[in-house]
Amino acid sequence: MLPKPIWLENGKVFLIDQTKLPGELCQLEITTAEQMWDAIKRLVVRGAPAIGLAAAFGVWLGAARRLEAGTLTADNFTAAVEEIGAYLDTARPTAVNLHWAVTRMQDVAVAQCAAAEDRITAAELVQGLYLECQRMLEEDIAACKAMGEYGADLLQNIPNFQAMLTHCNAGALATSMYGTALAPAYILQERQHPVAVYSDETRPLLQGARLTAWELSQSGIPVTTICDNMAGVVMAQQKVQAVVVGADRIAANGDTANKIGTYTVAVLAKEHGIPFYVVAPLSTVDFSLRDGSLIPIEQRKEEEIRQFNGRQTVPDGAMVFNPAFDVTPERYITAIITEKGVAYPPFAQNLEALRRGQPALQCDARSLQQQVLTAAQNMAKDGLSSGSFGNVSMVDREHDLLAITPSGVLYDQMKAEDICIVHMDGSEIAGVRNGYKPSSELPMHCAIYQARPDCSAIVHTHAAYCTAYGASGQALGAVISEMGMLVPGAIPLVPYCSPGSEELAQQTAEALREANGCLLANHGAVTVADTMERAYMLAQILEDGSRAACLAGQMGRVQEIPAKESAALFEKMKQYGR
Repeated sequence: MLPKPIWLENGKVFLIDQTKLPGELCQLEITTAEQMWDAIKRLVVRGAPAIGLAAAFGVWLGAARRLEAGTLTADNFTAAVEEIGAYLDTARPTAVNLHWAVTRMQDVAVAQCAAAEDRITAAELVQGLYLECQRMLEEDIAACKAMGEYGADLLQNIPNFQAMLTHCNAGALATSMYGTALAPAYILQERQHPVAVYSDETRPLLQGARLTAWELSQSGIPVTTICDNMAGVVMAQQKVQAVVVGADRIAANGDTANKIGTYTVAVLAKEHGIPFYVVAPLSTVDFSLRDGSLIPIEQRKEEEIRQFNGRQTVPDGAMVFNPAFDVTPERYITAIITEKGVAYPPFAQNLEALRRGQPALQCDARSLQQQVLTAAQNMAKDGLSSGSFGNVSMVDREHDLLAITPSGVLYDQMKAEDICIVHMDGSEIAGVRNGYKPSSELPMHCAIYQARPDCSAIVHTHAAYCTAYGASGQALGAVISEMGMLVPGAIPLVPYCSPGSEELAQQTAEALREANGCLLANHGAVTVADTMERAYMLAQILEDGSRAACLAGQMGRVQEIPAKESAALFEKMKQYGR
C-alpha cells in the first residue's frame, strides 16, 4: 500500500512525521503556518513536490487562523497571503516547488479579489485558498502517475531490465502519491513487470535507508539498501540497469540540484554506461536560472555530520562541510522525465518545448551534436578546412533528426549547442530554436542522405590537395591502397556548381550513390559513412590520396592501382575496422 505523506481529512491537514521513520509511524495534525514552516524546516515533510503542497496548505492555514482571530478582512487579504507566503518561502531555499507553490497561492488570492471586486467576504476568500490546495493535491497525484508511466516505458525498453538504483527518497513520501523517482517502479509493479530497487542510504540523514527502503518494503517491491560508497560496485557488478533520481531544482539548461551525493552517482553511471534519469514535475524547473551555478544550496547544521545516532563521530577540532544538495551537470543526465513528457538533450530547448505544450525531441540530440562538433573541430585542427568553411552532419534516421554545423561560426569557437538540429528533409523542428542558421550546404546533405539510406554521417572538407585535384579536372585514380575504401576505380568528380545550390546537391548525391567519397570542382571533397569516425577517416584518406597523386605527378609519373585490384580492395575494405 502506497503511503501518503500529506493529506486532508475533514478540513484538517495531516503529515507523516518522516523524522520518526522507520521506527515509528507518527501522524501530525498541522494547524498553523508556523507549524508548517517548522515541519518543512525539520524535514518532517520533505521532497520537492510534498514541500510545495505543504507550503500551499501552510498559506491556507495561516489565512484561516487570521480569519478566526478576526484580523483578516477582504481588504487586507492579498497582503496577508503575501506575508504568509513570504514567511513559508524561507523554510528551505533550494526546493523551487516551495516558491512555486506560495507564488501560486498568492496569485490565486489576487485573482479572487480582482474577480469579485467588493462582493466577497474574507471567509469566502479563505475557502478559495482551501479549494486551490485541493486542486494542487489532485494535480500532483495525476502528475506523479504520468511521470511514472513515462519512466516505466523507458525502463521497459532497457534490454534485460531488472533493477534500478535510486538516491535519497523521491517516492510516495516525497509527493502526494507514487512519487517521482520511484513512480516508474510502482507503475512497473502495477504492470506486473519485474522490478527491484537498490537504495543508497543517503548520508547524513539516511533518507534512502529510513524512507525509501521503508515505503518500498511496505509496497511489496524488493529493495536492497546500500551504503552510498557502494554504488560503484553495484554498477560494476551489473546489479542495476538504470539510475533514477528526483530533483529539488532544475535549471533551464538541465543542471539538476538533488540530495547531496547525486552528482557522484551520476558520474559513476556515466562511467559504467548506465542511463541516468531525473524524474520531476515541470514545476521543479526554474526557467529563470540559466544553469546550475545559480541554484542556491542550503547548508545544514554541523551536528548532522558531527554526531551519529546520538554519539559524537567527528572531533571538536575538525571542521564540517554539510551542503544539503549538489548539482549534477546536464551532460551526465540521459533524460528528464516530467508529467508532460520526456525531455532529452539539449534540455534548454526540450524543457522549454514541454512548458509551452510543444513536441520535444524524442531522442538524445546532444550525442549527434557532440559528434558533429568533434569532427568539425578536428577538420580545422588537421588542416582539412579553415575558419568556418566546410561542413559536417550526422543523422538519427529513427527519429528523423539531422545535426549540421552552423553557418559562419568559427570551428575553434563552436560549441555543441551551436550545432543546428533539423528534420532530415531540412525543415525546422517544432519547438527547436537553433542559435544559428544551418550550413548553406544543408540541401546537399539532405540529398545525399536521401540517396544513401546506409549513410549516417557526412564530412565536406575544403582540403587543399582535394580542391587542387578537383580544380584541375583530372581523374583521380587509386594511388594508395586505403583509397579502396572510397570507390572501386577513379574518384567521382562533380563539375563546378554554385555553393549551396540545388544543382550541387543533386549532382553530389548522384556521384555518391555508389561511392563513399567524391571531389567537388573548386570546392573540396565530400565523404560519407555509417559512422562519423569512418566518414572522417575517409576524408583524411581522400586528402592523403590527392596529395600522393600530386606529388607523384611532380615526379613525372603517377602509377595507379590496377582497376581489378582496386575493385577487390573496395570489397575487402567494406569490412575494415568492423
